[in-house]
Amino acid sequence: MENKFTNIKDRVVEIAEKQDISKEDFFKSIGMTSASFRGKAKESPLNSNAIVNIITKYPTVDLYWLLNGSTDNMPTEAKNLVSEPNYEYERQSIACKEKDKLIMVLQEQIVDLKSDKEDLKKLLGLRNDV
Repeated sequence: MENKFTNIKDRVVEIAEKQDISKEDFFKSIGMTSASFRGKAKESPLNSNAIVNIITKYPTVDLYWLLNGSTDNMPTEAKNLVSEPNYEYERQSIACKEKDKLIMVLQEQIVDLKSDKEDLKKLLGLRNDV
């Protein structure tokens, strides 16, 4: 009886073939070598570090398909789960940059206010040694 299901390493090879880099470079980028995808080694399980590297370096890969070999019967809440955080990080990054700009403006205002305070003290003839 023929096995109609691909193994996870076959799917990884399929991902590698779709990239704009050589298979060797792809395998290196996920912490593996092409030897892991040939012969008897092809039948061994894929290590979890390689899976993590795939989904972080190639976020468009469908994680459900990678793990199960199918997108049939995929739970609705599982769809696009891997790519969603990317948007959130970008939003947070923009918010951080805006906060950094605001902090710089406030720091400049503090320096100006301190200078104004010293000028007022001089005008009023007050001493600094209080």
